[in-house]
Amino acid sequence: MFKHPKEQGMSYWKHWWRAMKLSGALFIHAWIPDVLKDYATEELQNGK
Repeated sequence: MFKHPKEQGMSYWKHWWRAMKLSGALFIHAWIPDVLKDYATEELQNGK
């Protein structure tokens, strides 16, 4: 359960927070496609 965050160099809670931010942005984007078009891609590319 905790292997993936460690492989990414994150604590469990840092990983949780990042995943929640991305999922929230993707939820908004799903309903309003012109909003947050590149947010998830840029966040993932920027790394930790």
